[in-house]
Amino acid sequence: PAVEAAPATVERRKYLALRDEKALSEFITQLDSAGLVGFDTETTGLEPMLARLVGMSFAFGNSAWYLPLAHEYPGAPEQVGVEKALTILKPWLQSDRHRKVGQNLKFDAHILANHGLRLGGVAHDTLLESYVWEVHERHDLDSLSQRHLGWKTISYDEVTGKGAGRISFAEVDIARATEYAAEDADCALAVHAV
Repeated sequence: PAVEAAPATVERRKYLALRDEKALSEFITQLDSAGLVGFDTETTGLEPMLARLVGMSFAFGNSAWYLPLAHEYPGAPEQVGVEKALTILKPWLQSDRHRKVGQNLKFDAHILANHGLRLGGVAHDTLLESYVWEVHERHDLDSLSQRHLGWKTISYDEVTGKGAGRISFAEVDIARATEYAAEDADCALAVHAV
């Protein structure tokens, strides 16, 4: 019989936003030296052929960062921009030496492929790990985080709304988007570690 294990005690990382090109350039040095990085993309939708890239998140050490790229709402601050950020991050994104872990990285790889980039260094995928480890359970990141970390995560619906009132992730305030997106990268790295 299966033995239910109590969730591990794992501290959440500190969530930060990379708001401009200077911050991103300084961040690259830290990113290059990280051993394993939780990685995620945020998009305007779930259909990889139609979705537009809105931002990316990274987790390692004691912090997780969100890089907003294409948030569009009244009063939205200037952002690095998709093409500029991808040019800066291209060596890291395509590097097989820089190891990445995420939830359903096939989707993220497809989004980046739409921009002519190959996602290299995919070391682990928590969705696949869950299928192998516990095929009888739910495999979404919220369920994995609740089950293995004891974390109640921010749901996509809490950030974008539901039904006719739902907004695109591009319309979400960057501060709120940072909480959600950085948490995703944090969760993927923490779930994998457990």
